[in-house]
Amino acid sequence: MPRIAICDDNATDAAYVRALVERWAAARALETKVETFPSAERFLTRYEERQDFDVLLLDVEMGAMDGVELAKTIRRSSKTVQIVFITGYSDYIAEGYDVEALNYLMKPIGERKLSGVLDRAVVKLRHNARCLNLQCA
Repeated sequence: MPRIAICDDNATDAAYVRALVERWAAARALETKVETFPSAERFLTRYEERQDFDVLLLDVEMGAMDGVELAKTIRRSSKTVQIVFITGYSDYIAEGYDVEALNYLMKPIGERKLSGVLDRAVVKLRHNARCLNLQCA
C-alpha cells in the first residue's frame, strides 16, 4: 500500500492531483493512503513524527520553504522515498537531479502522464522492498 503525500500551497492544484492519484489507484485496484499538505513546513512537521511516506508529489514554488529545499531535507533521511516535482516552472529541473527525483512534471499535468510516473514509483518501491529482504547492492 503506497503512502502518498501531496504538498502544494494551491488548494485547487492539490485537490486536482489528489483526484488523479485516487483514480490511478482505483484503476489498478491498489489500496493507497493519500494526504495533502498546504506547505513544506506542515509536511515536515508530520514527516518528523512518522517517516512513513513512499511517494512525495511536491510543488516547487511554495512559501518560506520551497519543494526543492523540502526534497533535500527528506533525502538526508531517506534514499528510497520517490520524489516527483509538479510545478509550473521549468527553472528548477536541474535541481531535481540533485535529489534523485523520479520525475519533474509541468502543470497542468495530464492523468496519463501522472499515472505512468506513479506506476514507475510503485515498481521502484517494490524493487527496494525486495532488495531489503535479499540484501541487494
